[in-house]
Amino acid sequence: METFWLIVGVLGMGLGTVYFVYRGTQVQGAQYFYWITAAITLVAFVSYLAMAAGAGSTILNDGRQFYYFRYIDWLITTPLLLLDLALLALARPGRNIGLIASLLGLDVFMIVTGLIAGSSTNAFFTVVFFIVSTAALIGVLYLLYTRFFAAARTRSPGVSEIFNRLAVLTIVLWILYPIVFLLGTEGFRAVGQEWEIFLFLVLDLLAKVGFGFLLLSNHQVLGEAGGGGGGGARASRVS
Repeated sequence: METFWLIVGVLGMGLGTVYFVYRGTQVQGAQYFYWITAAITLVAFVSYLAMAAGAGSTILNDGRQFYYFRYIDWLITTPLLLLDLALLALARPGRNIGLIASLLGLDVFMIVTGLIAGSSTNAFFTVVFFIVSTAALIGVLYLLYTRFFAAARTRSPGVSEIFNRLAVLTIVLWILYPIVFLLGTEGFRAVGQEWEIFLFLVLDLLAKVGFGFLLLSNHQVLGEAGGGGGGGARASRVS
């Protein structure tokens, strides 16, 4: 069943990529949202394909199979997801490069420390790096909540609404990832690897394909976001 769930991931990410690319060729303006979102599912497609083929994992000294391609996927796709959110929330992203870089840098640190936690065969180091990675996750979500929600409120109602939906979806799903980590083979092993793969698959499909469908469902709103409309005087500091 492990291979079956991985193949489901291949199909889900592959179909999502094809659809997002097709949508991107049918519209004019704000196309970068389509290409970023398609890149997210394309990377995930390659990751699931590698894992399904047996090329994306290794056997650790403690005897468990560790899917390191999962972390390579997240190292690329999670910053892209956050970039989508940042471009949606900020009317003038070029004036907030430092804020965006801080968000993405903290995210990369979170994934790298999570990779160390997951691949460690020493329980002490697993706990330490899991705590560090979780702290970085809290930092990412804190920046989203305090800075980007505020910026999104200065946008048009349509842009603000879709950002709020996507940001809440992202926050809820990303909180569930470390819980699955703890339940799975990299944590307390309360569930076997088959269930671990299934649970991560569900989260990945919702966080990537589901995110993409919600984001790209209204091109008019994306056009407003890409055009920087709806900011006004209130957007003068963080916009």
